[in-house]
Amino acid sequence: MVTGFPLLLIITAAILFIVIACSRFKWHPFLALLIAALFTGIAVGLPVKDIALTANEGFGNMMTHIGLVVVLGTLIGTVLEKTGATLRIADSIIHFVGKNRPVLAITVIGSVIGIPIFCDSGFVILNGLTRPLSRETKKSYTAIVNGLAGGLYITHTLLPPHPGALAGAANLGLGQHLGTVILTGLAVSIPTTIICWLFASRFLNVVNEHDAAAEIQEEELMHLPVFWKSVLPVIVPVLLIAAGSATEIVPMHEQLKNGLHFLGSPVIALLSGLLLSLLLVKQSEVAVFNGWITEAIRNAGPILILVGAGGVFGNVLKKTPLADLVQHWVSSGTFSPLAFLLIAYAIGCLLKTAQGSTTSAIIVATSILSPVAFIAGFKEPLSLSLLLGATASGAMMVSHANDAYFWVISQFSGLSMQQTYRSFSLLSIVLSICCLLVVLLLASALL
Repeated sequence: MVTGFPLLLIITAAILFIVIACSRFKWHPFLALLIAALFTGIAVGLPVKDIALTANEGFGNMMTHIGLVVVLGTLIGTVLEKTGATLRIADSIIHFVGKNRPVLAITVIGSVIGIPIFCDSGFVILNGLTRPLSRETKKSYTAIVNGLAGGLYITHTLLPPHPGALAGAANLGLGQHLGTVILTGLAVSIPTTIICWLFASRFLNVVNEHDAAAEIQEEELMHLPVFWKSVLPVIVPVLLIAAGSATEIVPMHEQLKNGLHFLGSPVIALLSGLLLSLLLVKQSEVAVFNGWITEAIRNAGPILILVGAGGVFGNVLKKTPLADLVQHWVSSGTFSPLAFLLIAYAIGCLLKTAQGSTTSAIIVATSILSPVAFIAGFKEPLSLSLLLGATASGAMMVSHANDAYFWVISQFSGLSMQQTYRSFSLLSIVLSICCLLVVLLLASALL
């Protein structure tokens, strides 16, 4: 089997193939990942008869860890969107924060609403709040748009149940430690959200260029679900997962521990959130509810396929001597844990900037890192969660024309391509660097 420098060349060639195939030739990442996995297996000298079995194992292991979690998370997000719960949460946050601080309000809205739904869907839903806020407060429309876009982007990148964070967690062996992933993600996302608000307010505060669109009417707000029903499907799963994680560190009675461990498992926690979201479905909407479910499952399908392909590539890499090579580097003192975090960040940056998708970048990067993370000293859930955070930080750099979210922001906000480059692309660089700095600070203090 190939070892040493030739092995690194083969793996580098596979990564470059994924980047070029997705960015230059517009291949779907699923196909690029599969071909790269097969090429790597053959080139390093894995037994041909075992390559297909290795691929199947990798795909199956990913589905075992997060298949149901992705589906349930997508279902919750769809119900919240269709029932108007997201708008109710947004309206409540505006009233709480106050219209005199519109950029702060809209950034918080993006961060909270972004927990259950994808950033592009969240922006489409909530963009209707930006013009009225700008008009009524006389604040910069560009700053408000970017506050919303940045808040959604941070949560989408760093926190489950988003597929990038989930798949990355599964790749790194954190499928049963999502509570730690969530807590670490929050520790990174909260200061980054504050930076997002401050940067948008201070540096994207340009003169308004757009007439205000119609505001959400009071009559429309009256037909939205009440706040407590809207927020329960978001909060309860997070609390259950946190309680489940607490069983590993807090002494408690065995029966209580078993009960919390069951309720805090990601599938049960998200299933609870889905059942609570049914409280939002009105009698008149029952007939179309099955259609919402079908739509959500249809949206989850491509994500699951991509996640599975990332598992294939990662499992093939695990069968190579790459781990032995990294173990030699670590034992010789070639790089420290902080250096390994910077490597993870750089891989995330490369993949994101080249092919556009944050989710794909996290999945591919963690697939590359997973075979060697343990050898590099990342063994505990906390250290692995920080490694995931570093990778996700890189996967925020930089949103530009090959990123679908870039065009969602531009088209729905009315900002030109040049304006979006000067605002959101710049903001995504700031957020990426901020996330990395927070991860490095946490790693310095905790590892």
